Amino acid sequence: MRRREGLFDLGALREASRRAALTALWVALWGGALGAAQPQAEFTRRDLETVGRALAFLERPPTGPVVIGVVYPGSSAAGRAEADRIASTIGDGLEVRPIVLMARPLTVEEVAFNTDVVALLLTAAALPAAERLASAIAGRGVLTIVSDPTIVEAGRAVMAVRTSPRVEIAVNRSAARAAGVGFAPAFRMMIHER
Repeated sequence: MRRREGLFDLGALREASRRAALTALWVALWGGALGAAQPQAEFTRRDLETVGRALAFLERPPTGPVVIGVVYPGSSAAGRAEADRIASTIGDGLEVRPIVLMARPLTVEEVAFNTDVVALLLTAAALPAAERLASAIAGRGVLTIVSDPTIVEAGRAVMAVRTSPRVEIAVNRSAARAAGVGFAPAFRMMIHER
């Protein structure tokens, strides 16, 4: 019985396997490094709409115009630019019934003096000050929101909202308690509570 040539070229199969393994290794190394460089993504319109819907599940939900502070360090031009982009996305008001979100860019230093904000969206540049912000607003019922769930897992913010690739909302129970924020039982069944 004669063997057919070219049906199973073992050399070509080995070469293809080696290339696939090297490609997977490259993606794992470089993809992970690139992903780690920017853990907090900038808030999108869909993220902000989800934030508005989440606010309706507070124990004392706001109605009408709701001011949210978009926090950045005063010395960070990149943080200010991100805060301005988020405020621009919200515009003159982002309607998420029964509320209308209004944005107010605030420096980290201004947060302690603003008493009319319901929530604080932290820009990537403001993340190093998250614990200081939490102390400044402790017990005031102000929700701190980020887009990176690892910040919430560490207890540095109350809520993380991310809508890509799917909607994810994470809440840190102890951070919420310290902030004086409570959620309706129905909401707690829909989220990842840490």
